[in-house]
Order: sequence, then C-alpha cells, then structure tokens
Amino acid sequence: VASTKQGKSSTRHDDERDKSSERYSYDTTIFCLNILTNVVEMVPHSAKHMIEHILIAVNDEGMNAIPWLTRWVVSTTSGFRKSIMKGSFGSQGETEESAGGDELKAGEEGNLVTAGNGFVLLAYLMLEDESSSSSSTSSIRDAVIKELPVDESGASGGIQYMIKTLKAFCNFYHYSVGDLSVAVIAPVVKLIAGLQKLDVVEQRKAWL
Repeated sequence: VASTKQGKSSTRHDDERDKSSERYSYDTTIFCLNILTNVVEMVPHSAKHMIEHILIAVNDEGMNAIPWLTRWVVSTTSGFRKSIMKGSFGSQGETEESAGGDELKAGEEGNLVTAGNGFVLLAYLMLEDESSSSSSTSSIRDAVIKELPVDESGASGGIQYMIKTLKAFCNFYHYSVGDLSVAVIAPVVKLIAGLQKLDVVEQRKAWL
C-alpha cells in the first residue's frame, strides 16, 4: 500500500513539474517575442538588417532566421489551421463567444497567443516604415510570404492567414480581459490594416 501511495505521489509531482516546465517555456517564448518586437519598433533599420542575416542551425545546416521563424509561428497554429483556412476563424462576423471557445480546442489558447505574438513580430518586419530600408523590408516580406499556408482561392492563405490569425488573437484577448485588452489590441489593429493594404499590393502583383 505504501508503495502504491508513493507511486501516485511521484506521478503527481512529475505532472506538476511538467506543467511548471511547460508554463516556464511558454512565458519565456512570449517574453522573447515581445522583446524582439520592441527592438524592431525602436530601431527598425538595424533590427531588420540583423535578423535578416541570422542563421539558425537546422539539421547541421544554416537556415535564415526569417523563414525559420515563420515556419515555427505557423506550426503553432496547426490545431486550428483548418478553421483559419475555411475562413471562419478571426472573421469580422465572428462573435466573441465563438472566438473564446467554439473555434478553439481546449488547451489551444496558449498556441493562439503564441501565434498572435509571432505574427505581430513578423508584421513589424514586413511593413514599411520611414527609417528602415525598403530593400531589406521587401526581401523579408518575400521570405515570410513563401512560408505561409496557401489555398487555391487565395481568400485565406498567404497574408490573409496572418490577418485572420491576428483578428482571432484580438477577439480572444477582448473576450478574455474585456476593456483592459485595448492596450494590446490597438497596435495590432493598426498592423492588420497595414497587412490588408500589403495584401492588396501582393494580389495586384500576382495578377500582372
């Protein structure tokens, strides 16, 4: 009996340790994404140039940081990717209740917040500003777009995939914390507007 009790106690402690480790990893990830975003906001030219030339070791080979980061952010959306691609996730007609529960499976809230923060960083890297080089921004933009999911209609893939995820991210924050979410949502809404303009430009390029 004593052995059984010790076994249960050990399992419970292991579970608690695993949850604590997962929480620490999640908090660290969000913190790093926010720090990088702040750096890109403050010194866009230097930050874009630096990030564009970072190499990540993948299978003993160097991979550019921009496509690596984009692939990783997209991978965090795997649990709700179908909802994004079919157009219901993050749509303007979506209710707060569906953003908070129906479209998200249990345990996916953290992935949505991670994806939202990741796409915020990528959006800042992709969009033009007065102090950054247009050539650097353009090459970053092209690298990101190549790694985004696509659909045949073009309505939900590519830049629209980022837009819909960011809208769902805003909806979730508003649903979770109410009026206190304004500080987080307002800058993201501006980024969404910038991405929508960029999407129009990219679609025109595709038609030419």
